[in-house]
Amino acid sequence: MIFPVPTRTHDLISHWWHTVQDAVANLLLRCRPVEETAGAAVQAADAPRLPRAEAGAMSLAISIFEALVRRMLVVMSAGYVPAAPPDEGTRLLFRLDECPPTPAIRTPRAEAPDYCLKAPAEGRFPADRPTDGLVSAAPLLKRLAALAHVFEHGALYLHAMRARLQAPLKPLLAPQPNAFLDPALSPEQADNMQHLHEVALDAQSFDKAFNKSFDTS
Repeated sequence: MIFPVPTRTHDLISHWWHTVQDAVANLLLRCRPVEETAGAAVQAADAPRLPRAEAGAMSLAISIFEALVRRMLVVMSAGYVPAAPPDEGTRLLFRLDECPPTPAIRTPRAEAPDYCLKAPAEGRFPADRPTDGLVSAAPLLKRLAALAHVFEHGALYLHAMRARLQAPLKPLLAPQPNAFLDPALSPEQADNMQHLHEVALDAQSFDKAFNKSFDTS
């Protein structure tokens, strides 16, 4: 037995898959400073600098895209007849798991145990703090490239997610992602995202039936 995908969910996935794919491609065209064939280090070094507000808006959009893609992969993997694994040696760039953020714990220096509590000397700022209001687009480009990889190698990610769903610890967290709760979303968008989230949670916990779906004999 395969997880029964509600009609509403099927329609949302059919729409969102192509919508997110197009949005990611457009953002990459806007921000990619060099040819796609250039190495990651070259792309990071040549990444444009964006106004902080614009980078923040892009980061929110990408967070929504990432959460949508993970949930669509879960539902599609659990709800459709599994195909043969793709003949690809390509490694995954997009993370299937939605892990909680790891708190950054700063290790005090031996010579000044309380250094992290001290304010910088007058007139000085930390070295990594931009002074011109601009931030590098390199982290955003990396996340966009990982999303684009999903659409370029869809069968690979579906197969990987099918395997991932059989593990005891599931890839999606129970609470809705913060990106789905942003006040900038319309009530309809927020409701549709909540629906997809709830269906994806049901799909990833569909253990017994999901395991049987691998038997295609």
